[in-house]
Amino acid sequence: MKLKYWLMIAFLIVMFLPVAAGWALFSLYSYYENHRAVAEYVEMTGRIAPIEKVLNDPTLYQLNSPERDQTLPALASEQLSFNLYLPSGIRVYTSGGDITWSTGGYTVRSSELYRNLYHLQIRHRTFSLKKPVWDQGELVGIYEITMLREDRLEGISLRTTWVIGGSVVFFVLLYGTVLWLLSRKLFFPMKVLINRMHGFAHGEEPDEIRVNGLSDEMGMLLKQFDAMQQTIRQTQKEVERQQKEKEMIVASLSHDLKTPLMSISAYAEALSMERDSRQLERQEYRDVIARNVERMKQMIGELEMYTALGSRDSELAMVEVEGEEFFEMLLGSYGGLAERDEYDMKMSVRTNHCYRIHPESLMRLTDNLVHNALRYTPPQGRIGLAVMDSASELAEWIDPSLGAELDAYRNGATLLIVQNEGPPIPAEQLERIFEPYVQYHKEQLGGYAGGSGLGLSISKRIALKHGGDIRMWSSERYGTVAVCRLPERRNPDETQNIT
Repeated sequence: MKLKYWLMIAFLIVMFLPVAAGWALFSLYSYYENHRAVAEYVEMTGRIAPIEKVLNDPTLYQLNSPERDQTLPALASEQLSFNLYLPSGIRVYTSGGDITWSTGGYTVRSSELYRNLYHLQIRHRTFSLKKPVWDQGELVGIYEITMLREDRLEGISLRTTWVIGGSVVFFVLLYGTVLWLLSRKLFFPMKVLINRMHGFAHGEEPDEIRVNGLSDEMGMLLKQFDAMQQTIRQTQKEVERQQKEKEMIVASLSHDLKTPLMSISAYAEALSMERDSRQLERQEYRDVIARNVERMKQMIGELEMYTALGSRDSELAMVEVEGEEFFEMLLGSYGGLAERDEYDMKMSVRTNHCYRIHPESLMRLTDNLVHNALRYTPPQGRIGLAVMDSASELAEWIDPSLGAELDAYRNGATLLIVQNEGPPIPAEQLERIFEPYVQYHKEQLGGYAGGSGLGLSISKRIALKHGGDIRMWSSERYGTVAVCRLPERRNPDETQNIT
């Protein structure tokens, strides 16, 4: 239940439940009093019957009646009193005594005297009964008997104690229950939230406290805070990773730039010192300086591209191309390179889909993969280039052990495959091969494969910008396979046919 509805219901309960309980208690008390009054009436009727018999004597209502003083004093008691009135309202006798609740005065108005005749009046402390006295059909007087409700008065203090005690217990239980529910629904989740905020502010790991009622507003707030906390922690880790990556890039780039800078410095110094050297030798020095400058420009350019591709604000201007035509042109450009270096080049393009791509960056991706393959491939080795859409069969020269993995990887997408012969890349290096400045160490050549160390990282980011991905497999028999996954778009002819 939503917290606002729960609070509204709790407010209504706190308001109306005491009223309902008071009404029920009053009704129960009234029923008890009425039932008890009936029992007392029966008892009182039996007690006053002998007194009524005496008071019905007409001679008692004469002004100078000696029988009143002889007979009536013995009938009165602490619990019972009576008054005798003439029809005119003059009181001719009262039991008096020390009974403080007796009627005062000597006369009573007729309207008051004749009210409630024959009617038993039940008051808080007493029973009262008035009746007329007749003599030969003539009204000679009226007597009023008042009896103290002794049993009720004796139990009223006990009943009052029970009522007050029960009310206190009821209100304690009611408000205690409401406070417990408020603590469970509101105070405890707020305390958990405050503790989590405090822990998050001090960098502590989040606790595992679970709060019931996660469907209400406090539960949603806790979930949102936990989600925000997790997002911020992931962002912090990503920022830390990027910071370490930037530090590593700066350190690696600084190290890589030292070699061409030292070479440029040495050859420039030689040119300035050896003025008598031969023209051919001086031209060789200039060529070395130019190559190193070009190498430095290439490294800085790749760093700029890597940084730009990693920016969230950077967007590639995508265009839609017909896949078969574009990829045949793209892969065909490497045929002359393979003939020049005497590699056995295998090429296959099998797609009839359209693609939204950025041609220059995709050419850069392919160029990085191909040149990376050329570095690892031994002389006279074989290199395979292929583009396979989601419906076509894999080329026969592709490592058959990867058939199932590649089919699962290209589900609904097209694969750009670059395979080369050569020594396999160890699994521990293969997992990090797309990280910046991570290069495979070629033991046969006694060093690293060369390059700036950002080529595969740039390829990875280009693939991600296209909504795809890139992976690499390596085996002893077939060498290394680099695979770029690109999302497909429906061929325009197929779209028209469906329409």
